[in-house]
Amino acid sequence: MLYVLLQTDFCTEWRSNNFVIGLTDVSPTVRAPILWNYDVCGQYPGPVPRGATVSLECKCNMAAHRYLVLQFPGTDWANFCELEVFIRS
Repeated sequence: MLYVLLQTDFCTEWRSNNFVIGLTDVSPTVRAPILWNYDVCGQYPGPVPRGATVSLECKCNMAAHRYLVLQFPGTDWANFCELEVFIRS
């Protein structure tokens, strides 16, 4: 199972909102990801609270992919301190 943890800053007014995590085999240097045009793991529901660490979990039955996609619908910016991706069996 693939887990994605996103940690936010305590100080900022700008927070990550409704972020989407997905997987693809197409390099972003070849073609920029188009929202929802990849295998979606999940979407965080709403703004991430200040100083919080939140997680999304990909389904067990998803095929293996090479690239992780992190997108923020409706904004051109992202705000987080740390992004951690790991696989747990």
